[in-house]
Amino acid sequence: MTEPSAEPVSTPGPDLSAGALPPRLDPAAIEKPLYARALERGLFHESPGAVLDEGVDPYAIVIPPPNVTAVLHMGHGLNNTVQDVLIRWRRMEGRAALWVPGTDHAGIATQNVVERILREGGQTRFDLGRDAFVERVWAFVGETGGTILEQLKAIGASCDWERTAFTLDPGLSRAVREVFVRLYEKGLIYRGEYIINWCPRCGTALSNEEAEGQEVDGHLHSLRYPLPEASWPAAAAARDAGATAVGRFEEGKGWYLTVSTTRPETMLGDTGVAVHPGDTRYAALVGVEVELPLTGRRIPVVADDWVDPEFGTGMVKVTPAHDPNDFEIARRTGLEVLNVLTPEAILNESAPERFRGMDRFQARKAVVAALREEGLFAGQDPHRHSVPHCYRCDTVVEPRLSEQWFVRMKPLAEPALAASRDGTIRFHPSHWTKVYEEWMENIRDWCISRQLWWGHRIPVWYCRNPVCGEMSASREDLTACPICGSEKVEQDPDVLDTWFSSWLWPFSVFGWPEETEDLKAFYPGHTLVTAPEILFFWVARMIMAGYEFQGEAPFRDVFLHGTVRDAKGRKMSKSLGNGIDPMEVVEQFGADALRYTVLSMCGVGTDIHLDHEDLEGAFAPGRNFANKLWNAGRFTLMSVGEGPVKPLSEVEEALETADRWILSRFSRSASAMTDGLERFRIHDVVDRGHHLFWGDFADWYLEVVKGRLRGEEGEASREAARSVLVHVFDGILRLLHPLVPFVTEYLWDRIPWPEASDRPEALPLAPWPAGDPARVDPEAEADFAALQELVTVVRSLRKEYGVGEGAPVTLALTGAPERFQTAVAAEAPRLWQLARVKEVEFSGGGGAGVGATAILQNGSQVFLPLEGLVDLEQERARLRKEIQRLDGQLVGAEKKLANEQFIGRAPAEVVAKEREKAAVFRDQRDKLQEKLQVLEAE
Repeated sequence: MTEPSAEPVSTPGPDLSAGALPPRLDPAAIEKPLYARALERGLFHESPGAVLDEGVDPYAIVIPPPNVTAVLHMGHGLNNTVQDVLIRWRRMEGRAALWVPGTDHAGIATQNVVERILREGGQTRFDLGRDAFVERVWAFVGETGGTILEQLKAIGASCDWERTAFTLDPGLSRAVREVFVRLYEKGLIYRGEYIINWCPRCGTALSNEEAEGQEVDGHLHSLRYPLPEASWPAAAAARDAGATAVGRFEEGKGWYLTVSTTRPETMLGDTGVAVHPGDTRYAALVGVEVELPLTGRRIPVVADDWVDPEFGTGMVKVTPAHDPNDFEIARRTGLEVLNVLTPEAILNESAPERFRGMDRFQARKAVVAALREEGLFAGQDPHRHSVPHCYRCDTVVEPRLSEQWFVRMKPLAEPALAASRDGTIRFHPSHWTKVYEEWMENIRDWCISRQLWWGHRIPVWYCRNPVCGEMSASREDLTACPICGSEKVEQDPDVLDTWFSSWLWPFSVFGWPEETEDLKAFYPGHTLVTAPEILFFWVARMIMAGYEFQGEAPFRDVFLHGTVRDAKGRKMSKSLGNGIDPMEVVEQFGADALRYTVLSMCGVGTDIHLDHEDLEGAFAPGRNFANKLWNAGRFTLMSVGEGPVKPLSEVEEALETADRWILSRFSRSASAMTDGLERFRIHDVVDRGHHLFWGDFADWYLEVVKGRLRGEEGEASREAARSVLVHVFDGILRLLHPLVPFVTEYLWDRIPWPEASDRPEALPLAPWPAGDPARVDPEAEADFAALQELVTVVRSLRKEYGVGEGAPVTLALTGAPERFQTAVAAEAPRLWQLARVKEVEFSGGGGAGVGATAILQNGSQVFLPLEGLVDLEQERARLRKEIQRLDGQLVGAEKKLANEQFIGRAPAEVVAKEREKAAVFRDQRDKLQEKLQVLEAE
């Protein structure tokens, strides 16, 4: 359909002209003032009294707290736009909709940033000392910490900013200590020496979830460990028993065992070789010693059930200090634990002298070279495998033996797992349910200590009185040992994992452990919107914490949206230079354009692809939609005018088919969009809203009521059209408001309100439109759909045969059902207005003379006489010439395809392209021949 004319329709009363509503949408001119006004009015604030005293149904979302020093990226843009859609919708439904904002102190990330700044000035954190360094970080956070929250406001996030929280706030810090002490007292927090994930760059332990596996191309190295002469008989017996790892040097110089590893440098820390106790091939070797190359040490062969006799040779090297499985083998078999790496992943004093001081990757090459030189390197094979990397700095993580603090997760996981199985917790899309449950079923203890200075310091104090030496966890800072009274107490130097504070977020933001009014009103919350990447980091742990400390789940629904990627499908990142700055998008096209674009792509279980090299094209869907809404709104407001508008109840008798049709379409759409929001089908909601506004309202209804608004069909018809137009446009703006809040509110403010009805205070608080079953009118929809089809067909025939847009035409309808005939007759003004049909003849003969025909879905045959509308002879000549040209091209293409040499030698894609060309030529020729036959008919 054509764009509605921006020219105002003459109406009684003042003219709402361009002075009140500019001809073009300028997002920068409307968005900031509207947002500021909402804050001034307190539209986004909710108090517990509304729930506890007035009985309003609550709806609460807690924001996934971004890093305090972060700036907005497109992932944030998508995530927070989806949350805002849900919170605005529920607010309009009349619920006490609360969206709690806040930021995370982000221990590793924030400390890394400040340390980098110090290094640029020639300092380290150790030069400052702990207290001074922490003060420096606080200063940095104070300078930069509010940036992302201000950016969230720019995209329209309707958070309750009065409740902005920070994970290092005093109240939240108290909650962290309370949880630590409670879990410690229950025996669910413990300290122990285990193999943990260690980042040499950040200098801290990481949880299993923070060590992200990345597929890399490496090598599987085969190493030979010689056997001392005393072990040769056992080696021979094992070889006779089929032990494939046992080999003999050339010229009978002895025997060796072959082991494989992706990290040759760790062999310097080997303290044993292991086989399965039931593997008879190696039975003779269990208990013998093996010479460890390059070290001058001998290590034993041990038997352990962990070894899989079916995998590889059935024999593995054991490096207890640098592999978690090897560590457990050592604990069971009594092997020595030898750490050969410093915290910086440098070979330490426990390594042979010639390798000391080498970086691990340098040592890898040196060890391989040394083994080659001694004839003990058996070769290497390409090997693609998953290597853990630090989730913050992307450094390869090193398994390291270290004393750390852990949380026993199995007891905490049990109720959280049950909540998923019984449907208390629902994941959207549902396939994440299985992923969540499998992780919960196989959950491992959580390493919560970090070797950092920025964060919540572990609330444990060690008594340095040699007579006592006790360890105490405390809710308050200790100045003396609670056991012996000694003042020689030291607090644990480590801090807690950042996630240890954020897993408490759903209730700590409401004042827990105090029984606050906020907690009573808004816990548990209702929906969590986040990315799948932190399902285990955060979502699962919040559920566990909710059950442990509040006795129920922190939310009911978890919506996991897709990832924002570039046009090539790559995840956006600084290193790739393919990111998009949301603020640049807002500045160029407006927040509504950004919001609509990402929401329109937010299909269930799908990622979002945006071209960072073409922002105008990438965000065209949202910009075009906002502009269309503005233009249609401007036309509507100017056409309706400012005169009083009657309620629908007063114009019922004057409603026409088009009125009943648009009211029916609106009612169906309102129900469908509500259902889509209930089911988190965001893309479907956008699609339905787009079709209702752009397709039904702007392209059709606005077009058909133009004449009525000018009074061409009487005063009653004009008033009915005005009432329906205002009613439907008001409803559309309400339905679209959660998606594009700014342009909808600006237009809604200017709608003339029906007489004798109370106008809501503001669009964000206006009642959400519910689908009205009484307004659903299948007959009106069928009648108008038939009219739409007829108009579309006539327009298509006019265009196909070159009939001028303004030329009046006559139609002949054959076989038209009686109801359709009545509808067509009643809509004669609309047919003239939309398709320049001046007359419709109902006949049984199908029309006479030269003309174009089409068949409608109801079986009616449409005949459009062409004589007098086009130069038949000229058009016939043109068609014959075009057919002749296409015939020539088709002959050439078919000749090439008939050439066996071309088919046999040309690349497959070239042959396929030629076949496609031939098919296109054939299709075009056949269509033109059909047109020519029509024009040659007498």
